[in-house]
Amino acid sequence: MQDLIQNYVDVLNKLRDDFRNELAAQAQELSKAIGNYSRSSEAALSLFMEQVSARGVELDAAAAARLDQFRGLPVNSSLPDVSDEPLPQAPTNADQVKIAAAVERAVAESLHVEGDGDGKSKFGRPMVLVKSDPAA
Repeated sequence: MQDLIQNYVDVLNKLRDDFRNELAAQAQELSKAIGNYSRSSEAALSLFMEQVSARGVELDAAAAARLDQFRGLPVNSSLPDVSDEPLPQAPTNADQVKIAAAVERAVAESLHVEGDGDGKSKFGRPMVLVKSDPAA
């Protein structure tokens, strides 16, 4: 009977050793799989960050183009370089000079009309000041 028990214990010890070896092998496979997953995740994150950065550059360029368009500049132009050189003189076009003078006269006349205290309008109709009696 002693030999049967000893044989049974030897078989159990062998099964335990085989089980430990199998667990160690599976742990190594799992470790490799986790490493592969980690590298793949880092590569995916890196690609995502590159795409986000590229999208950010595209959005910045689009925003700059919209701002230029809002400013009245052509969409594909950039701001002129600023230097210490004197600014070029604006072209003196006779029509531009006439328009500017007419605008200045119109503004001056409107300011003069608003500043007159006599209530007379330059446009031919008298201005009437209406005062209402406060309710008593």
